[in-house]
Order: sequence, then structure tokens, then C-alpha cells
Amino acid sequence: MMQTDVKSARAANTGLLVTQAPVRLKSITVTSGTVSARNISICDPTQQKSGTYARTSPSATITVTITDHGLETGDRVFLDFTSGTGRDAAYTITKTGDNTFTCTDAPTTTTSGNVTMYSSIALEIDTYNTVGLPVLIPGEGIYCPNGIFVGCGASVTATVFYG
Repeated sequence: MMQTDVKSARAANTGLLVTQAPVRLKSITVTSGTVSARNISICDPTQQKSGTYARTSPSATITVTITDHGLETGDRVFLDFTSGTGRDAAYTITKTGDNTFTCTDAPTTTTSGNVTMYSSIALEIDTYNTVGLPVLIPGEGIYCPNGIFVGCGASVTATVFYG
């Protein structure tokens, strides 16, 4: 018997992809536009906070300021840089204060701007491949009570299957 209630949506940029809630993520196909490390994260869209960031060349350290961020050293977050030239991606953070943390990125240009942090990552996939990488999620899938936010790293696209 074929399941007929599964829908799909395609993401080429970071953003809220599925507003319907609750849903279950059943599968995802990830494609990188380049043969270098890229990642994608599926996040809870309601677990976000906004603030600012800065990186000064030649340092690769990004300093993020978000009031009462609630993180601890070693936590993973997805950062959506909404201005400046920061690179959207999932990062491991180092807590430097109740309102600040740092993370490391490869680019070393000076930049600053606004950032939105997503602190609840349900799924994270790293890829190097320009051929679509299908990931089947076993059982009933990943429960997404508030819809599906897709955090696309640079040059990454994804097709999500949900129901």
C-alpha cells in the first residue's frame, strides 16, 4: 500500500519552508552546488533569537551578541546571517557571557550585521557531493511540532518530504 499523504517542498535558501504544523519530516534530499564541505539544518522555527555579530579580519572568530542566549559551550546552533557577509551554517559555540558567544568560520574577511540564531536543530547533514544525497528517516519520521525551518549553507539546496 502506498502512503499518499506525503508532500514535498524545495529550499534553495534559508527560511521557513513548511508552515503547516505539526508535521513529520519523512525524508530529505540534499545537493551541494560545489565539491566542498557544506551543510543543512532542519530547525524548530519557534526556537530563535536575534542579535548582532562581528568578525574582524584576519580572524576567523565570529562574536555574536544575543540577549540571554541561554547557550553553553559546545552547543550547536544554526546561524542565519541576515546582513553582512556571514555564512549561514550550523556552528559549535563557545559561551563568553550570558549575552555573547563565539564560533569559528573559514572566511576571514571583516564583516558585521544582524543574525538570527536557531537553537533547536532536529537534523543536520553535511555534504560535499554535487549529486543529490537522499536521507530516509526511519519509522514515523522526525516530529516537527511547529513546522519546518530549513537552514541552507552556501550553495546548498534541499527537497524535504513531510506529512
